[in-house]
Amino acid sequence: MSKAEFRESGLVAKKMKKITSAPQNVDYCKSADCQDRLGDLPDCLIHHILSFVETKDAIRTSVLSKRWRHLWASVTCLNFNSKSFARLVEFKKFVLWVLSHRDSSQVKVLIYSRFGVDYATDQYLLNKVIEYAASHGVEEIRINLRAKTCGSPPVEIPLALFACQSLKMLEFKDCHPTNVSFPFGCTSLETLHLERFSMHPAASNFSNPFASLAELFGFTTLTTLHLNSFCLCYTGIDSLDPFGNCVNLKTLHLSEMSFQSDLNPKDFVISAPQLKSLSLMCNRFKCKVIVASPQLTNFSYLYSTRSSFLEFTLPSLDGLIIDIHELHDQLEKSPHKKRRDTLHGLVNMIRGRCNSEAVKLSFCTVAVTCGTAVSLKPESLSFSKLKLLNFGVGSTYKIFINNLDHIAAYFRNCSQHADFEVVTI
Repeated sequence: MSKAEFRESGLVAKKMKKITSAPQNVDYCKSADCQDRLGDLPDCLIHHILSFVETKDAIRTSVLSKRWRHLWASVTCLNFNSKSFARLVEFKKFVLWVLSHRDSSQVKVLIYSRFGVDYATDQYLLNKVIEYAASHGVEEIRINLRAKTCGSPPVEIPLALFACQSLKMLEFKDCHPTNVSFPFGCTSLETLHLERFSMHPAASNFSNPFASLAELFGFTTLTTLHLNSFCLCYTGIDSLDPFGNCVNLKTLHLSEMSFQSDLNPKDFVISAPQLKSLSLMCNRFKCKVIVASPQLTNFSYLYSTRSSFLEFTLPSLDGLIIDIHELHDQLEKSPHKKRRDTLHGLVNMIRGRCNSEAVKLSFCTVAVTCGTAVSLKPESLSFSKLKLLNFGVGSTYKIFINNLDHIAAYFRNCSQHADFEVVTI
């Protein structure tokens, strides 16, 4: 959408709010001898505006005029949310009514959020919604089945989802699938986001807890993968490398991941060959995490376990941006030795890029490592090729970091190049 159209849509939204809140009069603009901005908009722009609201609200616009009466029926986004209804039975009736009264236009996006019952979701309704969207060329599906207390009611993932060749993006939240495999799985997915997606016990693969997910959703086609709030089973081999076959994966985000017991792999390896962006946030792995992705350019890390467990095994690739955060309150309360080991580990993460000539550190990374540089011996952590270290710290923010000169001097001493340079943005 152009800037002019974007500005116009803002005016339309304000105008619509004024009309719907005032006493209903479809000839309001005409009687006031005003320009009919809503009536002058093309259908495609109105459809774009309505795609940002729930389907229930989009249908309400049908009272504005004769022209608006059926516009909702061709909006390319279906957004159903049970929280907008007093009872689940009313939500079900509304969803089925929409599916039967909508026209044959494509459904690009389906958002289905059903909250409430602890012991089960409405399997029939979920099947109907997925089947309808799949038969209308859906490209993006977002499903949230949050229960009142237990979180993830059991549900069978509709087979129509796996057979949908148009689907590019899929998001599941709070889902406990009972079907653990499918003959061909998703073959067209590019983006997958799973949050609190607890696999059925029959799906447990103790040598690789990611195997069932990969089988269901076709990891080999993915370019973006987000896995949040997973508790994994593992009693297998020493080294676990779940993403090595993800040949197209470019973005990986792992957050709040843990193993169910002390039976952790010795090494958790991330070796996707095309991976460029990696985020590890608040994971609780009691093992060494080895990052061995040769194309990595962006690495984000939020401290939750000892950083000394993390190791880079990468070729000489310049331009890596390292962004490290720490939970300051927890670290300040930790014993002195644990704090020392953790901060040393953060510096060791940077040291892992010793084959690069240029590395950029974010503001947070510089802030959490400055206090450590004073106590480390440069000769024990020498950098073989590092010529340029870019601190992502503008002049305005330097006042918030203590001992900035110490870490600059530390890395300068580590470098074997006389022309080593430290710059700030």
